[in-house]
Amino acid sequence: MKTKPAFFHGLIKTAICLSTVFFIRIQVINSQSFRLYEASDLVRIFEDGYKLPVFGDTIKIFGIRGETISGQFVLYAKKTLTGVTVKISEFSNKSNGRTIKDNLTEWNFVGSVNIPKNTPNQPSDALTRSAPARFPDYLMSEKQLDVNAKSYKSVWLTICIPEDAAAGNYIGKVAVRSGKEEQSLPVSITVYPLTMPEKRHLKVIEWHTTDGFEKFHGIREEYSPEWFGMLKKYADNMVAHRQNIFQVTADHIKIMKTNAGRLEFDFTRFDQIANIFWDTKKMDMLETGFLANFGEGDWFSTEIILKDFDVIDTGTGKTIKMKGEEVVPFLLPAFETHLRQKGWLNKILFHVRDEPSVHNALAWLDLSGYIHKYAPDLIRGDAIETTFLLDDIEIAVPKLDHFATWNEAYKNWPRAGHELWFYTVGIYQGSRFPNKTIDMPLIDSRLMHWLNYRYDATGYLHWGYNQWDDDSYNKIGEHIGDGWHVYPVIDGVLNSLRWEEMRNGIQDYEYLWMLEEKIRELKDSLGSGFSWIDPKQRGKEIAGTVVPGFDLHTDDPAILYKAKMKIIKELLEFNTSPGVYVQTNPVENSVLTNHSSVEVFGWTEPGTKIIINEQEIPVNKDGLFIEQFGGEFIDPSKIHLGDRITVKAVNSLGSKVLVRNFVIR
Repeated sequence: MKTKPAFFHGLIKTAICLSTVFFIRIQVINSQSFRLYEASDLVRIFEDGYKLPVFGDTIKIFGIRGETISGQFVLYAKKTLTGVTVKISEFSNKSNGRTIKDNLTEWNFVGSVNIPKNTPNQPSDALTRSAPARFPDYLMSEKQLDVNAKSYKSVWLTICIPEDAAAGNYIGKVAVRSGKEEQSLPVSITVYPLTMPEKRHLKVIEWHTTDGFEKFHGIREEYSPEWFGMLKKYADNMVAHRQNIFQVTADHIKIMKTNAGRLEFDFTRFDQIANIFWDTKKMDMLETGFLANFGEGDWFSTEIILKDFDVIDTGTGKTIKMKGEEVVPFLLPAFETHLRQKGWLNKILFHVRDEPSVHNALAWLDLSGYIHKYAPDLIRGDAIETTFLLDDIEIAVPKLDHFATWNEAYKNWPRAGHELWFYTVGIYQGSRFPNKTIDMPLIDSRLMHWLNYRYDATGYLHWGYNQWDDDSYNKIGEHIGDGWHVYPVIDGVLNSLRWEEMRNGIQDYEYLWMLEEKIRELKDSLGSGFSWIDPKQRGKEIAGTVVPGFDLHTDDPAILYKAKMKIIKELLEFNTSPGVYVQTNPVENSVLTNHSSVEVFGWTEPGTKIIINEQEIPVNKDGLFIEQFGGEFIDPSKIHLGDRITVKAVNSLGSKVLVRNFVIR
């Protein structure tokens, strides 16, 4: 009995201590002039606090060797802050002593641009926010700035994981200082024992222009050392974002007419420009510009005609205009011969005319045949708005909404030597498809390339790397920012959030390719009895959780990152025992009615027992197992099948469980 007062005294003392600690913590928080929070890199943080996401207290990001990953954190200013700056620590792996050096990490404040009107054709629930408003979109060059009271400022992290990084968890922090006050957030980077392929397996191009070199970079003389130096900065920026196709137009080919009336061609400038990009060692193809224009009425015209060419008359030294019909029959054979001599011929994508539609498809076909006559080995490819001309093109690039609407025609088209890509153009695109205008969800720029994989589109074309208006920071133009992925500064360009997420999406595509390649290697090792294995099916099933359809896609960062982690997990499990592969018909996440059937096909290594939905399945000497589930048994009330197929593989070295989910209605 005598212990009770002491017991209660102890409880009271503990409560007082905890209350004191809590009170002190509240006092400290209240005395702070700013707070820091973690936020997903896939959301925009508006400076006025519009629809803030759920914040965290630790920046947690993951990736694989050779991958560039993004993170984001947010500063909330309780009062006006001056001289705000950021510092990133080195990241250390305590288990093995390895580090990710701070020179492999970069931070930028995120700048905002004014959007006066929203993207047309989009319902309000598809937009991030109604205009007018200021939208965060570019990575600022300033490393110190002031922040207004009661506003939010996001900070973007870019981390390049070394190709020789040891797998594991790397811990560090970001610190923010304003005046004498400093606060920090912990950062956790998990590196998995996989490596991003050096070769790029998705073909990607953003069209650039050098027309603004004088206005935006102060470079007046075309082809000067400064001009080529700036072009190299563009090229380096492109390949850092995994672009692997570049454009050089025929305007850089010097055409001369001799006194004898013969045409001669000088490819020196063309080659110099091309070599800037080839020298990055990361480019795989070269696109030419267009040899033709629409007739009167532009895109609405039924005519597509060869353009005129500037030609130097060697007798007078003057530049004259010559009709395309006078130049093209000589230019194309010479160009094809030159490309063959340079070893570039099979790396060229030759354009006829951008965006032909039904009303001028016949004119495009006539001109395409004309060009093919003089240069039969050039690969033709164009952004197209009709399926009518598929028999006369090697690389078809439909607009995303057309690709979706006419998908059956495109899906059945590809033949040997043909490729299917897609392109986007924000304000002229149907609603609810992923888009790159600034007022659409940031995640859209990343989802594009999950669509590439899901629908067998091996390339992506976009027209706007740097098609800037007069003031890209204050006037986002008719295309609501879709015309540029980078912003100009005098000595180069600044990346946009959309450009960063586009690179991340291209890397996601590589994850899916890596999984496909693993399955293909397994198939090739097993022989003809396993011809049923579809190396792409599993990747498409996982991609389908992120982009169930062209116009059905998630806006939830957690769903995308869960899918990415699933790919990592399945890639790593290929290297562990028991080895097992499962494929279902229909594919995972299909919608089934009661009493439908699911076929299960699989392979496992010798000595492994296979149990599917609590039923042991026989395995033949080659490791093959097959079974059908459902029919009258798919009713959950009969055998408790539920909405999934659960495969358990067990051997002396361990066990694995693979699950395939379905929707039953």
